[in-house]
Amino acid sequence: MRSGSRSNALLVELLIVVMFFMLSSTVLLELYATSRNQSVRAGALMVALNEAQNVADRLYTSDDAEAALAEMGFEKQGGEWMKNGEICEIRVSASSEATDGGTLLRHEVRAVQGDETYFTLPVAKYQEVQP
Repeated sequence: MRSGSRSNALLVELLIVVMFFMLSSTVLLELYATSRNQSVRAGALMVALNEAQNVADRLYTSDDAEAALAEMGFEKQGGEWMKNGEICEIRVSASSEATDGGTLLRHEVRAVQGDETYFTLPVAKYQEVQP
């Protein structure tokens, strides 16, 4: 009778150890999946940021912003220029302010997916009046 209780105790201990390892592996797999999803999202945002920075740089250096946007594949819809990127949609809105010495051109480059705006990059350029 005594050897039976020892074997039962051993089986209970083994079951507890197995349950502990199963619970630990479940938690670790969940953490791994969460970190992988965050890593994929961060990579996607980095690609979108690079695209938006390229557009912002091109707008800053070009003399004709609309021609530059059309050349990059943007389409004008309403008051904005839009282009579908790899990850999200890149939108560019423009405004200008005339002064005595020239014109201040402002562009806003945004990365948007659905209703969520990931980030906004402002671009401002001053064009002097040609005498």
